[in-house]
Amino acid sequence: MSLSACCLLSVVGCAQVDQRRVTPELPGQTTAPTKTPLTVRPAVHRQKAAKTSVGSLDRVNTVAYADEGQQSSSSFADHLERIALQPVEMNTVEARLESFSDLVAADVSQASAENVYTLDQLEQLALTNNPAIVAAGATATKAAGLRNQVGTRPNPTLGYFGQQLADENTDQHGVFLEQEFVRGNKLELNREVLGHTMSAQRWEMQTQRYRVLTDVRVRFYEAVAAQRRADATRNFETVARRGVQVAMERQQAEEGNLIEVLQAQTLLSEIMLAAEQAEVEYRGAWQDLAAVAGLPEAAPARLVDGPATEKTPRDWQAAYDQILSESPELSAANALVCEKYALLKRQRVQMVPNLTGQFGAGYDNATDSGMINLEFSAPIPVWNQNSGNISAAYAEYTRALEDVKRIEQSIKSRLARTAQAFDSALAAVTKYEQEIIPQTQKSLDLSEEAYRAGELEFLQVLVVRRSFFESAIRLIAAEGNLAQANAQVEGLLLTGGLDAPSDYTDGDGIRGVSFGGQ
Repeated sequence: MSLSACCLLSVVGCAQVDQRRVTPELPGQTTAPTKTPLTVRPAVHRQKAAKTSVGSLDRVNTVAYADEGQQSSSSFADHLERIALQPVEMNTVEARLESFSDLVAADVSQASAENVYTLDQLEQLALTNNPAIVAAGATATKAAGLRNQVGTRPNPTLGYFGQQLADENTDQHGVFLEQEFVRGNKLELNREVLGHTMSAQRWEMQTQRYRVLTDVRVRFYEAVAAQRRADATRNFETVARRGVQVAMERQQAEEGNLIEVLQAQTLLSEIMLAAEQAEVEYRGAWQDLAAVAGLPEAAPARLVDGPATEKTPRDWQAAYDQILSESPELSAANALVCEKYALLKRQRVQMVPNLTGQFGAGYDNATDSGMINLEFSAPIPVWNQNSGNISAAYAEYTRALEDVKRIEQSIKSRLARTAQAFDSALAAVTKYEQEIIPQTQKSLDLSEEAYRAGELEFLQVLVVRRSFFESAIRLIAAEGNLAQANAQVEGLLLTGGLDAPSDYTDGDGIRGVSFGGQ
């Protein structure tokens, strides 16, 4: 690790320096930004209280931007600001970094309660505001209307007839009533077809709800992880700035040299850049989350971290079986199989001719008497036996069957990718919590003791502190990846909350051909 990487953790024991104090400008460097850095606070878990041990790290609630006047009036960092990193004056209790949570959770006062969102709130807002869910519901209503329509009998026809109108005193006048009688149980089969279509549309609406919820959860945990990284980086920026000041004071006291000052200044610049990049990453994640949830706010808001992800290995075969049994996407595909089979049955009875009956009554001037007409007609299925439509319906039925298999394989493929991400993140979280963080914590404690005893150089301490900081950042990233992968599994691997929902209705075509008898 380069010496430029060392100075980052020069005073990680100084958890936070009050930004309202004026820090000395560094040579060739602009004044520190006046924006209040991101801060964090511990969150209460839903299932169990947070543990203070390193092996079970607290999740945190984060604040994107706090108001200038709402900083803590007295905190742990306020006491540390007066401490110089010198072997003689180093305070044993105040100077050491107590635990990982001291780095990512500063002691802050109550932040503003405005624009605070929990995962549950964002889920409810997304379900209410998402236009794709509304569109899917409208399509389901459309399918219900079509199902009712295709089972309706044709209307009768009322008409007038006149004959021999040019032959005086022999003209005939009358009215008739004509009715088409649908045979072959076509209307009931029509309703059966559209009934399965309506079922598929309802499953599509449920699928869309899962897509929206999964997108919200994945983006929420992504934003929380970015927020925590931004908070930790900004907190450590104050530490790096304090390290520059200490290095300059050591040089003036002839206990250090120019190399320490330059290394501390370089490291501070790197940390300031990392903090800016972390904030940009968080703003992007927030805007993406706000778009999915349908929020109008453009500025980032405070997110309250959700429940802790279970950090245990999963049985992926059992997860696959559960997804197959609960997936609305697969249920919609199975409903379409039933629809296509019902349509095949419907096309097979299309050749059964409908019967048209006509009853007429009138008056004959030639005979000065009334008359009654009665007619029946039906097409003869000689040339057109609907064989092409039957063949097409069978092809659609076959395609629907294969589509079910395709979705099952797609679920298996998506689960394999998600399982890979979950297992990799779980391994990282476990390793960091159980080994790396305790090891770097212990190394940090020992290096500070050795430094106070004059047995370790200033830059060597910085190397250890930076190692601890980087491990903390990697743990935050791993926890975010684990939560996102878990959210995808819990969401049945359905994503695309803003994609247009599918429309399986085919209009009024079935009703039209049934009335024509063709």
